[in-house]
Amino acid sequence: MRTSAAAPTWTSGPGPVSVVGGSGFIGTRLREALAAAGIRAHCFTRQRPFAQGGRLHRAVLRSGTVFYVAGSVTPARAERDPRLVAQDYWNLQLLLWGLRGTAHRPLVVLAGSGGTVYDPAVAPPYREDAPTRPVSAYGVAKLRQERALAAAGWTTPVVLRLANVYGPGQRARPGYGVIPHWVRAVREREALTVIGRSRRDYVHVDDVCAAMLAVHRRAASLRASLGVTTLNIGSGEPTSPTELHHHLERAAGRRLAVRREPARSFDHPDVWLDVRAARAVLGWTPRTGLAEGLRDVLAAAEPVRTPS
Repeated sequence: MRTSAAAPTWTSGPGPVSVVGGSGFIGTRLREALAAAGIRAHCFTRQRPFAQGGRLHRAVLRSGTVFYVAGSVTPARAERDPRLVAQDYWNLQLLLWGLRGTAHRPLVVLAGSGGTVYDPAVAPPYREDAPTRPVSAYGVAKLRQERALAAAGWTTPVVLRLANVYGPGQRARPGYGVIPHWVRAVREREALTVIGRSRRDYVHVDDVCAAMLAVHRRAASLRASLGVTTLNIGSGEPTSPTELHHHLERAAGRRLAVRREPARSFDHPDVWLDVRAARAVLGWTPRTGLAEGLRDVLAAAEPVRTPS
């Protein structure tokens, strides 16, 4: 692929920013966080693609940091539709190949999965150097993306292995996490569906965005490092379905009925992350506790529509 662009005009600081997947849950919140910090970001979505005719948009080529938070598959969809998994992989490859024409080694920050790539035979909490052995199609796909980024030596690769991200504005769509589905059930006064008994690590989307801003601000030191910078981003705390249920009951101020279902074939056993490396490298720590975060989500949820 041939690419060309004028050399970036910025000579100090981390440079311009692009967000690929800027209309999704994390991408939308990230753009808001960047704007609040006075950082202008170029947003790319399915309606405004980052590449056309095999060539990257000029703004991407000139960006000092490219956040890749795009994706169309969930753990459930990855099991059902390998075609979507392949498309996600090749979209990232298209970005990486297009960046070969740049001279400034842009930071490419990949939203990875801390919940699906580690070896379930190893007991949590997982550090970044823990063995990887994904047992689901989604985990295999996310680890394959990591390896593609690691092979793109013309970039400064950063992988953020995210725990289960939640927060205001997250829609209750199939395969997109338990919390938005439970919040919808609370609003509609339905029973909560509890799948399995495994403990999970839940991290607020604002904490995730704070970690991404910290990566951008430390561009110079990250460029000076060799190889891939891989960091876990989570709360560092395990939460069982029963504990999550009780947290949500307190946030809602009433008892919430539950309906239990067995774990699914692609569900990982207990997963929570050791996040001390992110503190050492980025000066980042999670700040939003689960109880506070659930109150925020409930407060922001759309009210139930009653028949007129």
